[in-house]
Amino acid sequence: MKVMTGAHAATGAVGGRRGRSWHAGAVKRVGWGLGDQALSSLTNFAVGILVARSVSVPDFGAYALAFSAYCFILGISRALATEPFAVRFVIAEPEQLHRARAAVAGVALLTGIAFLALAMMMSQMLPQEYRSLAVCLGAVLPGLLVQDSVRQILFAAGRGRSAFNNDLLWAVLMVPAFAGVFLSGSASSATLILAWGAAATLAAVVGCFQCRVVPGIGLIKSWLNSQRGLWAPFLVEGAAINGAQQVVFFAIGAFVGLSAVGEMKLALVLLGPVNVLVQGLGVVAVPEAARAIAAGRSRFLRVTSVFSLAVAFGALLWGLTVTLLPGSWGAALVGQGWLTASALVLPMFLVQVFNGAKTGAAVGLRGMGAASRSMWTRISTSSLVVVISVAGAAIAGVQGAAWGLVVAAALSTVLWYLQFKNVYSQYPFTTDKPELSRHLAERSQPREVAVPDE
Repeated sequence: MKVMTGAHAATGAVGGRRGRSWHAGAVKRVGWGLGDQALSSLTNFAVGILVARSVSVPDFGAYALAFSAYCFILGISRALATEPFAVRFVIAEPEQLHRARAAVAGVALLTGIAFLALAMMMSQMLPQEYRSLAVCLGAVLPGLLVQDSVRQILFAAGRGRSAFNNDLLWAVLMVPAFAGVFLSGSASSATLILAWGAAATLAAVVGCFQCRVVPGIGLIKSWLNSQRGLWAPFLVEGAAINGAQQVVFFAIGAFVGLSAVGEMKLALVLLGPVNVLVQGLGVVAVPEAARAIAAGRSRFLRVTSVFSLAVAFGALLWGLTVTLLPGSWGAALVGQGWLTASALVLPMFLVQVFNGAKTGAAVGLRGMGAASRSMWTRISTSSLVVVISVAGAAIAGVQGAAWGLVVAAALSTVLWYLQFKNVYSQYPFTTDKPELSRHLAERSQPREVAVPDE
């Protein structure tokens, strides 16, 4: 038995305390991420119910399209700004970090302004009854995107409680905003969107004070140039994910009918809590991976493995719960369509399990700055999803499509881990922060690595 004494024992004790402290901090940060996502999901659900009960069915359909447009624009803003920030600047020096935060908020603000201008132009081509909705959505986009950017900045800094408080403030501010709309007797999808976004804009202002940041419009060009190696692949990845989903659903509708699409959507509704887990971990996963890289190879592998196990196990546990749910309970929750949709629960929750299992590999590739490899892997796996599920729909209807998604998800998991293993085996792990920051910069943009001065 080897006994450590003197300096060796002290070093081991300090290392053990640091390890326990890091794990405790990581658990706390993940907990705030899950709590914040639960709050966001609950708020979005409540707003959707409020709008549905307050407007006509066609007006609610217009609201749904407007919210989908917001989600699409939000994905663009994140790919341009906050996602590269999470990879590159979690371990940056203070001066560089402050400049990067200003650039991220500036990109979000300018993205919102650009889409505001686009909404104003497109509103002239819409039917009269929907023009005000387009204008109102455009008007609040800058505030919505800046609020999301400061939220992501706070999570990247490990300040999950502050991010949660900002989202909670947004939710609280919605109450007087919506009350004003209803008291004025002008409730419509347009005015409710305006109230929702106005509350977000006020929360964004508070968030800027929380981050001690002013959106840096003058830093946008240098940010986009220096982070081009990250944001361009991230944009393509987002397009691949969303594009594959839309193609699959349209193909199922074409081969089997819209009722089949409805059945699959109903199954996904009851499996929805898994999305809270996925998105809650998503806001902290890449920053945590970057912190783990700075702590060494073994910790990085443990962190990415924990993310995979957490999502896969959560998906398995919830999927089994829904599978064992009495049919009458499911029908009470989502209607009589559950009687046929319940047959799709098994394959759809297996898809979530496999997708959860690959979480660590996907997060790990981003954390190591391998954006191009991640992009091509995403394109390949999205192609698998489309080809196999559409073939399944053509051969065996909606069941064929669902089990095709299972096969595609399993193959995708294998492909993600092969790519992760390749990059991980060659990655020069180091605990020297300046050297690690330089390496991440070289992987993402060889010619220009820092955020230049104004």
